[in-house]
Amino acid sequence: MNSVFWIGTRNNQVRFRQVWILSIAFVVLATMGIGAMTRLTGSGLSIVEWKPLSGAVPPLNETEWSQEFLRYQEFPEFKSNPNVTLEDFKTIFWWEFTHRLIARSLIFVILIPFLFLVLKKEATGRDLRKLILLLLMGAVQGALGWYMVKSGLVQVPRVSHFRLMVHFIWASLIIAYLARWLREENTNTQSKQTSSERLFLRVLGGLCLGQMALGALVAGSRAGYIYNTFPKFGDTWWPQKFLIFPTLTENLFYNQINLQLFHRLGAWLMVIAAVYALIKKYYLIGSLIFLQFVLGILTLVLMVPPPVATLHQLCGVVLFFVLRYEEHPLSVVRGRPLPNATER
Repeated sequence: MNSVFWIGTRNNQVRFRQVWILSIAFVVLATMGIGAMTRLTGSGLSIVEWKPLSGAVPPLNETEWSQEFLRYQEFPEFKSNPNVTLEDFKTIFWWEFTHRLIARSLIFVILIPFLFLVLKKEATGRDLRKLILLLLMGAVQGALGWYMVKSGLVQVPRVSHFRLMVHFIWASLIIAYLARWLREENTNTQSKQTSSERLFLRVLGGLCLGQMALGALVAGSRAGYIYNTFPKFGDTWWPQKFLIFPTLTENLFYNQINLQLFHRLGAWLMVIAAVYALIKKYYLIGSLIFLQFVLGILTLVLMVPPPVATLHQLCGVVLFFVLRYEEHPLSVVRGRPLPNATER
């Protein structure tokens, strides 16, 4: 069947909510993109404190920059590379600061349109419930981000690839939540999916999420910097030394070779799914999978250039958003209006 990814409507209230949800999703996506560039440029450990409120203001003069730099010098990343100058520090600081600033801006993108609905007496109880859950998810995401950063501020200056994966997957779940919300607001489309198609989309969504989790583990463990050839692993079709650790757990979760192997195998499964998606006329989904596959190959063979690697990540997130939107059946239950709100 053809994709029903469409938000057109003549209802201004519904259209306003659709644009609102898409705006939130865009800012989340931008935060994830800047976050990827922050990691890939080695900038993620430049801010060594978590200040949810006062941290929104950067250093404003040379004295403040010097103080910030002195705090950075107390931690392992600087001690492992003491040649970093203040100007070098400013470069990596701005990447991390921008990432956190865009994340903070979400509160305004979420609340201002809602307050507009309240003033227009068009906000519903359902809007409020959606809003509260989204804010809670955002707060958890912020805490997970700092939990991840803390893992790189002790001993070895590198964040835990497990914590990185959890931080990334939680952001992806926020994207999925927004996709479901958008679909619920889309009252202008008819879903004609068969049960087998719906099952396919759900399984593909799970596979996509699993691939993103593996990708995060590959990124966090720097497994993308080995075997930079495709389709072979160097000169062979199967990687060598994939059982280099004494225990199964270590080989599954800490062995860079295996993490890349699992991610490659998952990519081929996604390609097979893309062929089926195109047969079923899910053209957007099939095209995104093939684009993601090509970006993954380029990321690997070019030895992880930050812009390409970031596009690879973002393409996966967009694909997951579309899958979550498509798989959700149209069975909308409208909430009751808030006091003095107009019935929708």
